[in-house]
Amino acid sequence: MKTNLNHIKQVNKRYNIFTSLRKAPVVHEDFSYAPLVHTTYAIKDNFTTREEPTTCSSKILSSYISPFDSTVVTLLKQNGTHCIGKTNMDEFAMGNSTTSGVFGPTLNPLYEQNEDLVEKYEEFEFGTKDSISETDGETISREILFGKGEDISEHSYLVPKLSSDFSAKISDKQRIVGGSSGGSAAAVASDLVDFSIGSDTGGSVRLPASYTGIYGFKPTYGRISRWGLVAYSQSLDTVGIMSKSVDNIWKVFTCLDLPDAKDPSCLTESVREDMAIERLNSKKNVGKKFKVGIPVELQLEGMSGAVKGAWKDLLIKLQKSKLIEVYSVSVPSIKYALPTYYTLVTSEASSNLSRYDGIRYGYRAGESVCDLAKEPEFVTTRSRGFGEEVKSRILLGNYTLSSYGYNSHFMKATGVRGMLIDEFNKVFRDRNMLVDKYFPNSAGVDMMIVPTAVHEPAPINEVCGSTDAVKSYMDDVCTIPMSLAGLPSMSIPFGGKSMGFQLVGQHGQDYKVLEFTRLVEEVLDAK
Repeated sequence: MKTNLNHIKQVNKRYNIFTSLRKAPVVHEDFSYAPLVHTTYAIKDNFTTREEPTTCSSKILSSYISPFDSTVVTLLKQNGTHCIGKTNMDEFAMGNSTTSGVFGPTLNPLYEQNEDLVEKYEEFEFGTKDSISETDGETISREILFGKGEDISEHSYLVPKLSSDFSAKISDKQRIVGGSSGGSAAAVASDLVDFSIGSDTGGSVRLPASYTGIYGFKPTYGRISRWGLVAYSQSLDTVGIMSKSVDNIWKVFTCLDLPDAKDPSCLTESVREDMAIERLNSKKNVGKKFKVGIPVELQLEGMSGAVKGAWKDLLIKLQKSKLIEVYSVSVPSIKYALPTYYTLVTSEASSNLSRYDGIRYGYRAGESVCDLAKEPEFVTTRSRGFGEEVKSRILLGNYTLSSYGYNSHFMKATGVRGMLIDEFNKVFRDRNMLVDKYFPNSAGVDMMIVPTAVHEPAPINEVCGSTDAVKSYMDDVCTIPMSLAGLPSMSIPFGGKSMGFQLVGQHGQDYKVLEFTRLVEEVLDAK
């Protein structure tokens, strides 16, 4: 895709997609061996990069520049693609609407918006050392970021600044883009990049992909390295890929599907050797009839009529093609998935975010706003640096990890998560690649097809003014079970604007999910 910075700036003014844009022109080198040559991408602002800040859309990390690139960024660069900028998100990935960040809300490109939200762009410049040692990669040093001499590369980036009355300029017809990877989804939906990278903890790639009418892939947990992804919840965080093309997602995933010793949660070489057979056999699924399961627990009363109708239409179309056989399956623990997820994710978040104290990096409250007679400086820094949603989740997580909440909440949630994984293992025909004892289930299903969201995206003005956290959390009810079990899931657009459905496979069956997605795409495109 050809990159036109002026065009990107104009689109971004209207929808507020990026937190920073690279000013340097994209120069595509014609490497025949590079599978992603002549492509561009955008990446969520919680992946570390050396060429612009990594802010997580939070004041507490404003202007923080990492001394190292994340593994994902390094691999993408090696495979010939170019990053054009960092995308907006919910603060620290905590949300599902991309409205809670310090950079303001990202609007959904599929809906009418006639006025610009961004007033201007500010340019920033800095330099980094070209060569860094292994030790430098672990240490944040001013010498690395602002050194002097010949071994220095100069970087420049643009930061969008919202107009003071931006909220009044949002159209009444505007709806949320979804989150927390809403900026990454909007960049693809606006045709600004070939693909984008986001993080998916409980649905943060699949939900915005559904709301913007594109494909969103959450691989098996641990399949892509998280090194350089700012931690929200280590046991759930997964690198996701979004694009309008299944082929693009396939290529990107293949480039990133590698072990990484820096990430202890990344699947090891020995596990991947077991999965290699699955990858080689994925082509054998072509022309094969798939057994597809429909979990009865996700046929929810609160699901909109439009989603139910589209779900039925999708299954009818696939059945007529003789592609699938549909079966009703039961995963009883799904009904406990939502409270289980928010118990575990807030616990891990409260621990991870304890490092942001203003002492080592990021925002630090000045003496003029600190009252040291009442509270330490770091307390003021955290109070002013974090947004309301982040602070509420930290409080909830601290309660869960307290002497009272640990056994009554955290350990019970961990047990329910184990039950959920066992139930998925019994439903699927394929083996969970992390389970040593496997009992073949010839009656099991190959895939599941479930809605990505229970209803269409809400009006953005309603979400920005709402204080009903439970209602917001309910938007993740269809995506969270797959995150808790670490299953690969692809959200495909179907049923009209801002509607999508997940194709879900067993743990480790990523290529089978991708192959099935291609087959479904062919059926839906056939006249």
